Amino acid sequence: MPMTNSKGVVQKGEEWKFSADKLVVENDSEYLQAYGNVTLRSGKNYIQADFARFYQATKWIYLRGNVKAQVKGDFYDAAEAEFDLNNMVGWLKKGRVFVAKPHVIFEGDFIEKHNGASYSFKDVKVTACEGDNPLWSFESGEGDITINGYARLWHSKFNIKGVPVMYTPYMELPVARERQSGVLTPEVGTSDRLGGNINIPYYWAINDEMDMTVYGQYLTKRGFRPGVDFRHAGDADTKGQWRGDWLYDGKAYDNTADADNAFQNDGMIRPNHNRWWVRSKFNGYLGSPEWQTIFDLDIVSDQDYLREYRSGLNGYESTREDFLEQFGRDIATVDATTRTSTALVARSWDNYAISGLAQYNDNLLYRNGNRPASDDPTLQKLPQVNAYAFKNNFFGTPLEWQGEFQGDYFWREYGTTGGRFDIRPELSMPVRAGGITFIPRAAFRATSYLVESFQNASADASKDSSQTRFMADAGISAVTDFYRVFDFEGAPDVTKENIGKSSWTRMKHNIVPRLEYSWVQDESKSQTKLPYFDSRDRISEQNDIVFSLTNVFDRSKGTVVLGEDGQATMENSYLEFLRIRMEQGYDIDEENRSIELSKYEKRPFSDFMAEFIVTPHDYVELSSRTWVSPYLGDVTEHENILKLFHDSYGEVLLGYDYLRKIDEYKRQQDTDMQIVKYGLKAYLPYGVAVGGTFRADLNNDRDLEKTVTLGWNHQCFLLEFVASKTTVDERYSVNFNLFNMGQF
Repeated sequence: MPMTNSKGVVQKGEEWKFSADKLVVENDSEYLQAYGNVTLRSGKNYIQADFARFYQATKWIYLRGNVKAQVKGDFYDAAEAEFDLNNMVGWLKKGRVFVAKPHVIFEGDFIEKHNGASYSFKDVKVTACEGDNPLWSFESGEGDITINGYARLWHSKFNIKGVPVMYTPYMELPVARERQSGVLTPEVGTSDRLGGNINIPYYWAINDEMDMTVYGQYLTKRGFRPGVDFRHAGDADTKGQWRGDWLYDGKAYDNTADADNAFQNDGMIRPNHNRWWVRSKFNGYLGSPEWQTIFDLDIVSDQDYLREYRSGLNGYESTREDFLEQFGRDIATVDATTRTSTALVARSWDNYAISGLAQYNDNLLYRNGNRPASDDPTLQKLPQVNAYAFKNNFFGTPLEWQGEFQGDYFWREYGTTGGRFDIRPELSMPVRAGGITFIPRAAFRATSYLVESFQNASADASKDSSQTRFMADAGISAVTDFYRVFDFEGAPDVTKENIGKSSWTRMKHNIVPRLEYSWVQDESKSQTKLPYFDSRDRISEQNDIVFSLTNVFDRSKGTVVLGEDGQATMENSYLEFLRIRMEQGYDIDEENRSIELSKYEKRPFSDFMAEFIVTPHDYVELSSRTWVSPYLGDVTEHENILKLFHDSYGEVLLGYDYLRKIDEYKRQQDTDMQIVKYGLKAYLPYGVAVGGTFRADLNNDRDLEKTVTLGWNHQCFLLEFVASKTTVDERYSVNFNLFNMGQF
């Protein structure tokens, strides 16, 4: 580092730039001394002090008085310090180091910095809290810290607001900028059904592509429940998550009348003590990324396991949220008695696609002594092959064609088994006239069956091992789209004085009317002779007209902002703030029906459906769908959700679902159903958050769920209390994260 005059800057070619109020050269330029406002800079790194002595040969610098530095994102304060500027090793007296990631602060009388990101110290205080008297801290007689490694503390005290509350002769804490193996924050709680609960997870960062969390959960009323969550991502096209847990349950229910069994109303027993759940999601490929592969696994020991272990770190809700977030695929509901596992391989080209599927459905009604496994009629697809031809031009003519083929082999313990081949080609021809697009279409379906077993077949079913079905369907749709754009006056002038001001500049109103006629050949009588595997074997006749009208409103908003050149400019944003869709159908076959007229009057008009999706702002969303019967003159179904949300303030959710009891020729609903849901999450000052969820069944006058959460999201810890009462259980839990960083 060459000498400069006061306030000088080093010559070109040096890594560190140096300035000071006064510079003095000592011992024939062996070192120089700087006084007042000493500053060294190298990119974003800097060192400041009142005094510095720099040895030019070794690049070693001694600093004294108000020493401050920032090096590679970490911050230093000290009364005195020495550093080797080549590798930034050195020491600090009465020093303080703030490691920005993962937000660790340690200070002491003497701190020594070694090669890499490691430190050793005497009489140090370690915390993640800001302030002279942090909310919590560790004080240690000696120790060392390796960033992306561990903090090792000897003879340490844990303090709350400076008051010692715990002593330990030795402890280790993970200190990670990146993923780091170590014990995660335990989960503690209590439950009426399960007793006291403590769950201690251990996180293992296996390598850059794999990690694993192992759970050790103890329940005072049920026993030890270990679990594992293994994740991997080999490349951009491959990722998987595999989860499993097991419990030898001290409690079994082999009598549906057991008063302690909250699920006795389902009429099923649960006599097994060995209980478990294995589930997974996998995305990958077979040989080449073009052959996309997915694998979903979901098998469980009994019908009650997921209902009892619904919450918690390795419960049903946590699993479902992970799978939806990482893979976008859901799993069966918590109370489903059939759980499905699937393996799929697929590939698509520009005009064609093929896929192969194997699917196993585990029916819990036939497990654990409830019903004989030999009577299980659950259908398995082993395998299914699909081929698709996407809509394309038909040999240069105005016609367009598309097609679908499906081949299945169906197996089950009890019932009809065998194969089915189904093909359906379709022709269509779009025609545009007078601003309206007409799309007539016609299709033909051919189905062939090769039956192995007719066990449990209906009395009407044919016993021929080889059977066929031919059906036709057709239709025509007519759709148009017209719009108008409305310009608004009063947009703010593009000046610096108006920066931040905004107003609507335009609104676009789209109207899309659509009329569609669909016809499917009536083969109801002949189809009763066919084997029945799934709904494709009983295709309902159709002869109806549906009309819909969609209105879409978009707005353009202009906001005056400061551009990159320092000048005011107009920035436009767009939002679909309102969508209204109305729909009603007319069933021609229902109008012509001549049977059961004494019991069911003709009702060819479908319910009138009105849908509203309102988004007036980025933080308001209302979705509402209502069906009204023209014959009853009343609502038959409601689906309504109002959501108000803001990242800084929280969210409010209001939901109401309604289904009316109805008895008609084409549809039946045995009972009325009304479900309400209220949700609240509020972010209050000082990091306090409150929330709650309430669900109720109004028709049966019972609460389905009442959950309250209270949390304190402090700068250096997270504390959350959860109380929940459902129709199954009452639970209380406390979640505490000391560092509030994920990992320390």
